[in-house]
Amino acid sequence: MNKRAIFYLVLAAILLLSTNGFCRDDEQVYAIQERVFHRNHELALCFGYVPDEDYFNAYPVGLGYTYHFNNALAWEVVRGQYMFTQEKDLKGDLEEGFGVTPEQFLEPKYMIHSNLIIKPFYGKQSIWNRGIINNETYFILGGGMVTYEKKYSDGEKDAESDPSISLGFGTRYFLAKNLCMNLEIRDLVNLKKDNTENNVYFGAALSVQFNLLPRKSRQDRTIDRLQDYLEGSNDNG
Repeated sequence: MNKRAIFYLVLAAILLLSTNGFCRDDEQVYAIQERVFHRNHELALCFGYVPDEDYFNAYPVGLGYTYHFNNALAWEVVRGQYMFTQEKDLKGDLEEGFGVTPEQFLEPKYMIHSNLIIKPFYGKQSIWNRGIINNETYFILGGGMVTYEKKYSDGEKDAESDPSISLGFGTRYFLAKNLCMNLEIRDLVNLKKDNTENNVYFGAALSVQFNLLPRKSRQDRTIDRLQDYLEGSNDNG
């Protein structure tokens, strides 16, 4: 098992433990209440950092739209991001220290993905005993495309677009009724023409959730009977 796999397992364990409490064997466990912040539509402003590109640090920025089918399943229909880049010292060190320039190197430019979102965990956390913040932990599985600018040592440039597989997990924190913040880690498996490359994506997003139509609320039958009783009492009075 390589270091990357161990890293993911540790982070997954931390996230899972943070959303589940421990109880004694003699304690009775009750189901958690319905998720109060569920909305069908979500628009997100996304920020990220990809530290393990060969010659560049990449900082993706973009927009995403997600449709939530229910409390457990959602579809990130599209997430498109432009990647701002900063050249690493590696290329300069090769050129200055060894007089070697790579024949070609790829600078990431754009990426677009569509993902299935599975949301099995939901919970609440207390903030200094002064408030409660709701959160849900989710898993990500999908694919898309990454576009690179291919640069050659003679100054020529070309473009290359490659398939990309997206795997990961994250936690969504509900800051308000319609506002939430997402923290994510994704593994981008980019199927380049010359080789397959894994990149770790650390991401954050600020998103707005909303419904286009009012959701039908479930009315408690006890309340209906109480209302009928009160109306009957008023009529008799």
